Amino acid sequence: MKVNQKIILAAPARTPFAQIGKALAKYEGHHLGRLVGAEVMKRSGLKPSDIDGVIVGEGFASAPNSARVIANLLGLPMEIPCITLANNCVSGLEAVAEATRRILLDEGKVFLVIGEESQTSMPFVVKNARLNKKTNSLDSLKKLLPDNLPEDVQLRDTLEDGLGDGETSFGMQVTAEILAQNYGLSREIQDKVAFESFKRAFEATGEGKYKPYIMEMTDDEGNKLQADEAVLLREGLVKNPTRMGRAMLMFENPQMKFDQFKEKYKSYLKKTHGPTLSIFNASPRSDGAAGLIVASADKAKELGLNALATISGFKMKGVDPNLMGLGQAEATIALLDEIGEKIENIDIIEIHEAFAATAVAALEEIKARTGLDWEKKFDDKKINPNGGSIAIGHPFGATGVRLLHNAFMDFEENPSVKKVLVTACAHGGIAGSMVVERA
Repeated sequence: MKVNQKIILAAPARTPFAQIGKALAKYEGHHLGRLVGAEVMKRSGLKPSDIDGVIVGEGFASAPNSARVIANLLGLPMEIPCITLANNCVSGLEAVAEATRRILLDEGKVFLVIGEESQTSMPFVVKNARLNKKTNSLDSLKKLLPDNLPEDVQLRDTLEDGLGDGETSFGMQVTAEILAQNYGLSREIQDKVAFESFKRAFEATGEGKYKPYIMEMTDDEGNKLQADEAVLLREGLVKNPTRMGRAMLMFENPQMKFDQFKEKYKSYLKKTHGPTLSIFNASPRSDGAAGLIVASADKAKELGLNALATISGFKMKGVDPNLMGLGQAEATIALLDEIGEKIENIDIIEIHEAFAATAVAALEEIKARTGLDWEKKFDDKKINPNGGSIAIGHPFGATGVRLLHNAFMDFEENPSVKKVLVTACAHGGIAGSMVVERA
């Protein structure tokens, strides 16, 4: 969608992204969102009465309509609309797009937008319990746990289920290895991209580039967290890159050998060359939230908002769920066509690294169809110049907004950067792309 009205992005703030079960484990997703929302309001200088709506993107809801709960906790006007969007890993970007749509439809001028996720809070559940008379009440269920559940009653992990819907798609790590095989991506190229993500994020953090965007948080023990936890934990890897090659392969281990992988997923494999995915070229499980203000330019000027970027256009597009990373290529190419832009006019690409394989396969597809020399662009630090999801972390709903924060960083550190492409894929095959320009 080409955005013909000037719409601005302002007042970015986010939590540090933390490892699952670690520094931010005590916060549910909507409470991370609440803290970020309060910080965005503080940084923007806006009054509650200035906000026309709240839009929250999240993969898993731990509250009924988190946007409304957050708005109430922040003391925002009771009459404003609040909506929570669930579009897996692209939810945060979808939330920004939805705010833009509402402004274009004249349904408001100023929106508080938040992307959030607490993977720590994603529950273990008992599935089908209400279908069985022996387990259809909490009391009866407690008597049978953990050893005497009826055969049709299942204990399930909602986080694992969320990584593979059990109906139409495999787990995300499977989809990434399928792309690595089909596009002939070696482990070496994936490890290169992953290592650069670690190195760039670590260096950018040390240089203070992320500091203006990250709010200080405190863990249960009173320790201050002022930077992304995964980045800090990878200092040893950055200093000793040989560790990349020693990481365990996901599909060559006692749980699954590569020959088993090839047999099980052969309907999607065009060719194979050996296992490539490892725990180091995949994004970590994470908790965190990120937010900003989306506003019409005229209202932003009236309210004194400091505009950091304007939105040129956005596009959501789907692909086969089991080829999900390619959605970034499809959404990007379709978006550039719609807004009449060429890939060579894009100064920086901020691409989501669910896995190195998903990012590189998407870039390879863009290269095949547009001629983009992504390898040179990557080496020149014009793709994820300050690291990406592999290093920073990936709280599902927060990543899309975090990518936009990185675009603001690109504008800040390089005056020659005029246009940034932000793109992310999501489980289920949906992907989103957005082009933002210097304000």
